[in-house]
Formats: sequence, C-alpha cells, structure tokens
Amino acid sequence: MTLPDTSAVGAAGRVHALGRFASPAVADALGAALPPPLRDALRPGFEWYACRGAFFHNDAHYGGVLFGAWCAAGPAREIVFSRPALRLPAAPGDWVVFDPFEPHAVLDPGAAIYARERYIGAPASLFIGFELGLTEAVRREFGVAAPAAATPVLSSEVPIHAETGALP
Repeated sequence: MTLPDTSAVGAAGRVHALGRFASPAVADALGAALPPPLRDALRPGFEWYACRGAFFHNDAHYGGVLFGAWCAAGPAREIVFSRPALRLPAAPGDWVVFDPFEPHAVLDPGAAIYARERYIGAPASLFIGFELGLTEAVRREFGVAAPAAATPVLSSEVPIHAETGALP
C-alpha cells in the first residue's frame, strides 16, 4: 500500500483528513490484531489522518462507534487523554481504540500540555482511522454501559481547553 504524502499537511495542532479508502489488506491486518468480538465489529471503510501534533479535542461527530487510530508513519508520539490522565504510544505500528467523545491530543512523548510552537514544521504523524461498531460484544469487551439518564454527554459544543484538555 502506498502511503499518502504528508509534506503538504497544514497547520500544526489540527488533524487533517487525507481521504477515505477501502483495503482488504488493512482490514485483514487489523482483523488479525483484534480479538474476535472486535474483529466482527470492524467497519469496512478507513480514512487517512495526519497531524503535526494535535491540540486537545474530541471527535463527537463519530456516533455509535469506538474510534481506532493505527499509526502508519511518522515520529513517536503519544495519544493523551486528559480526564483519565492516560498516555498511549503512537509510533508506527501502534494502534489504539477509544471513545471518540473523550478529549484527547497527539503530543510528543512526555509533553504535559499542547504547545503549538513545538509542532510548527515538525514531521507529521500519519494514521489510519478505523471504526468499531458499538455492538453488544464490543460493549462487553470494553465494559461500556449505556449512559445513565442524567449523565451529560460530551458533544462538539462542549468547550475543551486546547492546551490541557480541561473541561469547564
């Protein structure tokens, strides 16, 4: 598979969509890495994403799925989740599955906050984005329960502090 050119990736701090694609080879590779309940929930389409670091944000436009990011190329970085204080490696070959509503960022290893100047002109990280349908099997595998009736849901309307991931 030919990787997309990331040399034209624009502004630091933003995640740039580089196009959707279908690939039996990618589906097979991800399927081999996922346990059966997750493999069965893998949706067939994929998308290329690139960033020169990414400020804290959520991807609330992905409803009814868990989102996956598989790092295909670029420098070692971390996907950082502010609320649970969780840092996951994001170097070529690493993949992560997460709730797209949860605030997250792509930072250099060990970086405490997003600082835009750190990523201006930095090499881009390239990810294959994938989705797992939020089936009952996926819910069981990840321990995802239905939200309680009065639980507030993060949406694209909730302001997220770009540097720290803090919520109001």
